[in-house]
Amino acid sequence: MAGPVRDITIVGGGTAGWLTAIVLVTYLKWRPGADDTKITLVESPNVPTVGVGEATVPGMAYILRQCGIDEGEFFRRTNATFKMGVLFRHWNRWPDGSPRDFFTPFNIPHALAGHSPGYAFQRHRGHPQEDFVDAVSPTLALVSRLKGPRRLQDDASQSMGYAYHLDAGLFAAFLKEEATARGVTHILENVTAVNQDERGYISSLTLEESGDHPVELVIDCTGFRGMIVNGALEEPFISYGNHLLNDSAAAVQIPHADSTKLTPFTSSHALTAGWVWNVPLYNRVGTGYVFSSAFKSDDEAKAELLQHLGPLAEGHEPRILRMRVGRARRSWVKNCVAIGLSGGFIEPLEATAIYMIEMATRYLTSGWPTTDFPEPVSNAFNKKMVALQEEIRDFILLHYRLNNRDEPFWQAARNDVDVPDALLERLELWRHLLPNQQDLGLTELFNFWNYQFVLFGKGFYDHGELALGFTASEEAWEQYQAGLLDQKRNMVAHLPDHWDLINHIRGDNGSALESSHDAIL
Repeated sequence: MAGPVRDITIVGGGTAGWLTAIVLVTYLKWRPGADDTKITLVESPNVPTVGVGEATVPGMAYILRQCGIDEGEFFRRTNATFKMGVLFRHWNRWPDGSPRDFFTPFNIPHALAGHSPGYAFQRHRGHPQEDFVDAVSPTLALVSRLKGPRRLQDDASQSMGYAYHLDAGLFAAFLKEEATARGVTHILENVTAVNQDERGYISSLTLEESGDHPVELVIDCTGFRGMIVNGALEEPFISYGNHLLNDSAAAVQIPHADSTKLTPFTSSHALTAGWVWNVPLYNRVGTGYVFSSAFKSDDEAKAELLQHLGPLAEGHEPRILRMRVGRARRSWVKNCVAIGLSGGFIEPLEATAIYMIEMATRYLTSGWPTTDFPEPVSNAFNKKMVALQEEIRDFILLHYRLNNRDEPFWQAARNDVDVPDALLERLELWRHLLPNQQDLGLTELFNFWNYQFVLFGKGFYDHGELALGFTASEEAWEQYQAGLLDQKRNMVAHLPDHWDLINHIRGDNGSALESSHDAIL
């Protein structure tokens, strides 16, 4: 009977490689008899990383705690800030043509009379432009005042929902230091050949200086190249270009207008052929334009981005990146598992790149293979990854499908892409009933609240046919609003400013590490 895999080789560094390494070296310690497990990361000295993932999603704090990463050290080493949600600017228009903005928070509203307060909001709201999120959540009251998500003396369990912004290059360097200190072997060499046995399994890697490196399990973290999974193993890549039009990004780093006024959220601002991200770090702002090359040339995109950013971007030259949006048909093929960009990438609108790395490592460790690599194990992993990738794809697609802008790109994103039948059916249902978890089935990241925030924010119910049978009375709605107002006042009074909270956690003199120079998504 085959025993468990005890020799793991990760090819590729960056966030994908080093986050995989730190998770594996931590999780595999929990397994009996795992002391002889060997993890090696092979990284090219001259292949730059894309640096995906300067914003994260809730759950990032949990994985760091599970891996024994000190939060203060994490903030100091990555110039991290808090993220309490996402502000979408100008993705839609009001009937008079003025821009329509909406915010998606990370905290979950309280139910009203056993149902979503959205029904009562729809019936009892005072005016058409009243904001749904502000009517059911304290988050907007906090982020508009630049508050942090928890008190100075509280731990992470006593907080509003949050994720992090971080410097992707510094994060990878920090994880490398932690992983190698825990026993991960780091080899800085080029892989010149990927060798296979008679079954087609990866048997070894030829390294430029060291020669033959035997392989038991190999993890492909080589980015969009997919050097092993798409290259040596010839696993087909399934493009999502028929669903999502953006395939390029112009990325740049700019200074803060006022470094003490740190916004505790990511913003996404729609332009003529895509959108601009704004990720506020402790020492700078990461920003860039995600666009479709079919509607905007590189030079046009850079010019539009720089005009949008204004004086803060003077003297800065955006770097153009190409995105391979889609997934490998199978992420786990024979004895190779593709994690990160090599396994798949859904455009960066919802900051899911690091989350997908985390979930791939969780799926892998929960179904750890034996050395005979039984197909049911890899099949189960691949099924989970496809479900996750399609869940993210469809939620992002929803943002484009429901836009009402009139530029050619936005018209095409609304009318000319393939929308999965399941999403179309749900949209028809949701005209009459608010999304609930039964509609979505098992999901990993985006639940029915996420869908409600987007649908209300984009005006889906402005002139809809929403059934109001679950609506609470006007008196109950007023009581709900009064309770929420008390909660807002209390939290605004007692929560610290975002800037003060970060400095408290960092525990240093406010000096930031120099930014990494990797372009980011």
